[in-house]
Amino acid sequence: MFNKLKILLITLMFSLHFVPASSAQELHAGDIQPWRIGAEIFVNNTVFETDFGDPSGGSFATDEPGIDVNIEKGAFTPGNWLRFQPVGQLLYWNGTQWSTAIPNGERIEITDALNNAISFSATGTAGTAGVIGEVGSDGSVHEHLSFKIFDVSNTPNGTPGAYRIQLRLFESNANSDTSVSIATSPITIVFNRGLEHESFELAVAAANDLTENSVFVADTGILTIQRVKALETYYQAKLQHIGDGKFQLIEANEITVTE
Repeated sequence: MFNKLKILLITLMFSLHFVPASSAQELHAGDIQPWRIGAEIFVNNTVFETDFGDPSGGSFATDEPGIDVNIEKGAFTPGNWLRFQPVGQLLYWNGTQWSTAIPNGERIEITDALNNAISFSATGTAGTAGVIGEVGSDGSVHEHLSFKIFDVSNTPNGTPGAYRIQLRLFESNANSDTSVSIATSPITIVFNRGLEHESFELAVAAANDLTENSVFVADTGILTIQRVKALETYYQAKLQHIGDGKFQLIEANEITVTE
């Protein structure tokens, strides 16, 4: 009787403390983790960092960060598509600041779930909005897209440094470009191409400053940059989104900045 009672207690304790892996969502650290509430998409962070040089992709490619929906905070609609809209232009970290002066005409190309190529260069973006993946029956998406860097000769290559792109997530019906939910602010991805850790983290910190310095309102399409320097003078600038990830300057007011 005592042995049977002991086995029963051990079984009960095991059943209380053991939770099968399938019953809890496992989110990967470093992934972009969006969730949806109403018609708005929220994300776990605004700046993500990664390194070119995946073992499977070679020195000039990566499939990180992944995109992994946090269904516990808010699932998407099954059967819909999770998508991304390229925003702005490619920036390069020259060791002291982010700049559109790209050393060797580099561009970063994303290959989406439909095998479409979306390109970021110093002059802007090329390609339509990309597809990340179809929303599963539980409202989840977990995909890893391909990011590659090319030089001006269209060869996989990249000058050592850090590179920055931005994209905005949205959800659409399958085979449709019409948004049914959208993230109001862009996501920043910073790529390390051959920098030491400390140097790369300086670039990431500066990218954070750039993100905090700007506000994008999706309803109006207006991007406000709180502080931008031009010809030794600082301005607050407003830009209007005109489509295809491009913006047009509509207002610039000189401001005083205390360094």
